[in-house]
Amino acid sequence: MDEVMDNAVAKAVHVLGALRRLESGASARELASVTGLPRSTVQRLLTTLAATGMVSQDRITQKYKIGPRALLIGLGYNSGLTLVTEARPQMIAVRNATGETVGLSVAVDHTRVFLEEVQSTEELRFAPELGKLYPLWSGANGRVLMGGLTAAQVDEVLRNRALDHAVDHPLSDDDIRQSLRAYQENGFATAFNEAIDNVNSVAIPVRDATGAVAAAMSISGPSQRFTPERMSQAIDVLGDAADTVTRRLGGTPLVRPTASISLL
Repeated sequence: MDEVMDNAVAKAVHVLGALRRLESGASARELASVTGLPRSTVQRLLTTLAATGMVSQDRITQKYKIGPRALLIGLGYNSGLTLVTEARPQMIAVRNATGETVGLSVAVDHTRVFLEEVQSTEELRFAPELGKLYPLWSGANGRVLMGGLTAAQVDEVLRNRALDHAVDHPLSDDDIRQSLRAYQENGFATAFNEAIDNVNSVAIPVRDATGAVAAAMSISGPSQRFTPERMSQAIDVLGDAADTVTRRLGGTPLVRPTASISLL
């Protein structure tokens, strides 16, 4: 049994290795050709890998790409997990200062995924599922991660809304564009009762040495407790934490205009 399992694992690693080199993704047939494995074997492995988040399948092209779970494992291997290593102490400080859950999200193609979280100590709290895929447009985190995209790239994201079912209250395209404009004006993004019912959130970018958005750091909490007023009060502590991580990654924080949060 162990030998069979070892053989299956070896084949799965072989398929992942081939897929990693194919940036535009590949079908089961294409991967069978590249790896030399039978198509039925590749399809069976892809089905298992997709169920665990190691690969993801585009619903339109039917092609497979490296998934969020593999991303998390890869980041864990990379130099002691630099991003999370630098971010986690700051996230703990933000949680201690605000009492709410603090998350760190990254973009994966047209989706976003929580890479790390520090949960609130309150009995009623928001608990994000690490590794779960959300639409890139969704939530305060999503708007931050989309903030650096071109107009054409934003259009492309909004054309692919296959994951809307993962969000409790999906926004219209017009509302998403309006929220993006608000983020670009204010330097922070907000979401009210959107991705998860009765949860509000605010997010600020973490940038790398190139100036690109490496991640979105957020605070989320129950809407009855994490009100617009409390969200406004939390911006400075969240911004200081995100800026500290940005500097430690070799980036330069951008100046945020002074602004308060209110329900639209």
